[in-house]
Amino acid sequence: MDNLITCIIGAFQITLLDIVLSGDNIGVIALATKDLPEKYAKKASAIGVFAAVLLRIVFTCFMTYILLIEWLPIKLVGGILLTKITWNFIKPNNENENARISPSNKFIGAIWSIIIADATMSLDNVLAIAGAADGNIVLVIFGLLLNIPIIFWGSQYVSRLMKRYPIVTYIGGAILAHTAFKMILEDKLISFIPNVFGVIIPNAAAILTIIYGLYIIKKPVQIH
Repeated sequence: MDNLITCIIGAFQITLLDIVLSGDNIGVIALATKDLPEKYAKKASAIGVFAAVLLRIVFTCFMTYILLIEWLPIKLVGGILLTKITWNFIKPNNENENARISPSNKFIGAIWSIIIADATMSLDNVLAIAGAADGNIVLVIFGLLLNIPIIFWGSQYVSRLMKRYPIVTYIGGAILAHTAFKMILEDKLISFIPNVFGVIIPNAAAILTIIYGLYIIKKPVQIH
């Protein structure tokens, strides 16, 4: 009976963690799929989410060994990758370039962006879920699988908002920029940087992304 209660409490904790921690992942998928036709967007979301969850399961299995490699700059590399992906999402698109990119190429690019970005952000999520599960592998797998519907349906909703309200795109970009710089500044290789910058820089990156978005939205369209 005690084991059952412990499992129920653990499952509840993991469910709450999934909802809280899935925000940036939802943003990644929504940003990656917002310019795709609906049928491509749903397929890219599904494939990206399943691949990302599979990666999380692999991370969980090898987490103990990964964390033992102290010199491995996981967060630094992940943060740099996520910064690049964030810029790709929010930078102005050249209409002529877009016209030359086929929907299938956009589809493949969206999947890769989802997988790479989600992989870079999975470390904290996996650690949080593993901590809540307290070593119970069944609960760990439950937590990881629970990510699938939350992220998939959440990203579909956010993607529709992005198409309707352009500023939502830059709010998503701001969340990713904050996450990226936070990861970079948390890496052991740059632990010499004062902690205060670990708060100031990510917040500044998020604010600047919003300001940039407002500038792009308000900028008058040039007619050639």
